[in-house]
Amino acid sequence: MNRDLLALSGQYFDLLVIGGGIFGAGVARDAALRGLRVALIEKSDFASGTSSCSSKLIHGGFRYLQQRDFRLVFEACRERHILQRTAPHLVRPLPFLFPIYQGGHISLTKLRLGMSLYDWLALRRNVATHRTVSVERTLMNEPSLSRQGLRGAVAFYDCQEDDARLCIDQILHAAELGASCINYCKLTGFVTREDRIVAARVRDEVGSCTFEISARVFINAAGPWVEQVCALTPFDARAARLSPAKGIHLVMPRLTRQHAIVFEARSDHRILFVIPWGDCSLLGTTDTNFDGDPGQARVEQAEVDYLLKEARALLPGAALSESDVIATTVGVRSVALSTIPSPSARSREHRVVRTGRNLLNIIGGKYTTHRLIAEQTVDAAYGLLGVRAPPCRTAEVILPNRRPVAGGEKISGAPEVYASDIVHACQQEMVVTLEDVMRRRTPLALSWAGGSEVASQVAKVMAPLMGWNDDEARAQFERYVEERKRKLP
Repeated sequence: MNRDLLALSGQYFDLLVIGGGIFGAGVARDAALRGLRVALIEKSDFASGTSSCSSKLIHGGFRYLQQRDFRLVFEACRERHILQRTAPHLVRPLPFLFPIYQGGHISLTKLRLGMSLYDWLALRRNVATHRTVSVERTLMNEPSLSRQGLRGAVAFYDCQEDDARLCIDQILHAAELGASCINYCKLTGFVTREDRIVAARVRDEVGSCTFEISARVFINAAGPWVEQVCALTPFDARAARLSPAKGIHLVMPRLTRQHAIVFEARSDHRILFVIPWGDCSLLGTTDTNFDGDPGQARVEQAEVDYLLKEARALLPGAALSESDVIATTVGVRSVALSTIPSPSARSREHRVVRTGRNLLNIIGGKYTTHRLIAEQTVDAAYGLLGVRAPPCRTAEVILPNRRPVAGGEKISGAPEVYASDIVHACQQEMVVTLEDVMRRRTPLALSWAGGSEVASQVAKVMAPLMGWNDDEARAQFERYVEERKRKLP
């Protein structure tokens, strides 16, 4: 499956989706399953923004119980159950421990009550109901936890997922169903007549050609770039404003035996995670105001210091330092405009907002509820098309497992990745750069195997498949290594 620019020109689509993150991917797949003529464009690679920088969780969001956002928790628990069934190769149960310490804002009694409500809102769709764990059993399960002031813990289940893979697999399934999905294709403007968009002006970032894409309805699924897309129209876009929040994660050596750990930060009482990720751990996430270009978001030293300080207090035996950081991620969340000063306290609810006659904007939302958001967006699109919406099928149709059967030579130093994985990505998954493979088609960049030695091997496998000469292969390698350095503290 290759990038086919000709499929975008000279056609008249029902929907043009702008943004190849998880919301856009979900919309394209849903609409294609219902039989609409769909196009999708993404200015960089699919899932290259926030959709590959999440906590890698599909979860009910129990922390939203503190905000009394019961509807969001209910929706998230339902969607978690659906995704376990429809994407079992990517969404898997993960055991959690939530240790409680003396002096925290959350007591063991309060946590037990909250988790009982969490189980109830899941309507028995949990992997297992929560249980209280004694101090002794907590330390037996995870002996690296601090013993000082430990009152016990609550054990429960949520789900882990590979966020980039889940996004890209939905893009690829949409393309199989007839959607024209193109990465590295940037929106530069719109052609409008009165209060209606008739076409989008785009530029191919690979070949530098420009052209127009005509459609009946346009979907702004640009995540934290929603306002920038709206600014290209003559419409009043005040309803599409955001209060973006930045979050980072640190990839660390493996810090726990088998559980993900949820814990209350001692300095500010925020909820943080230590999450198993292959033979590493993810530590995060921060939640800070952000008002710049989401593409220029960077990991700040203060954020690294904050996460490491909290992790050292939780896991004193690990003796963590900045030199232990293997990789980082940074993403900007699309949060609806709010006057609440704390980003962590702002609602993660979503809205589908119309501007002009035929532009729908997805505002807010969270990764876990992307399928529901897509369903509601496609329903709204049918309303603009003046056609009765057929039933949504994404809650039943299984997402194909696209990983090829392991074969051929292993990538040295990357025990889970084979040359066949790289070949498949280059031939079937619209790869353009080395980073596309290292960071989004495989988990290499967020592992011990993300360094220059493995990247060099991957570039050598890719070069003949991509038609790179020695100079281009070297340039791809150097760009990846430089970008990786910029993402380290």
